[in-house]
Amino acid sequence: MNSWTRMIRCGAFACAVVLCSTAAQAGLTVGAAWVRPTPERTATDAYMVLTSTEDAMLKEARSIVATTVVIRGATGTKTYPQLALPAGVPVVLAPDTWHLVLRGLVHPLNPGDRVPLVLTIETAKGARQEVSINAEVRTRPPADDERRTPKR
Repeated sequence: MNSWTRMIRCGAFACAVVLCSTAAQAGLTVGAAWVRPTPERTATDAYMVLTSTEDAMLKEARSIVATTVVIRGATGTKTYPQLALPAGVPVVLAPDTWHLVLRGLVHPLNPGDRVPLVLTIETAKGARQEVSINAEVRTRPPADDERRTPKR
């Protein structure tokens, strides 16, 4: 086999490996991530919009500013082990609906602070990936700022 043929076969093999590894990962878009300020509390809520390119589950979340992060539903104080992320459907984590609760904060969170979060996503095929985000501590959602900005 000449070197040209060997190079083409190696290139084809490399492309196949890249395509297979890409197919195993769900693409997750995280938008409008924010966290409520906590001047005197030891827990707070985190909100965002999650959109996955394929059916997946939010399995867990963690942050260096909290001892635990749990998934909470809209009603009461019940926590859930996971949250479904249907393919192509934005899942809104917002006040009075699904959201993340950060418990055991290591320090108060003030407006303008940043909160690092790591989300663990699992695809329907069992592949796991971690997505790091950096949420801003705010008193209201980022969309409220856009609505209040006067048009020129």
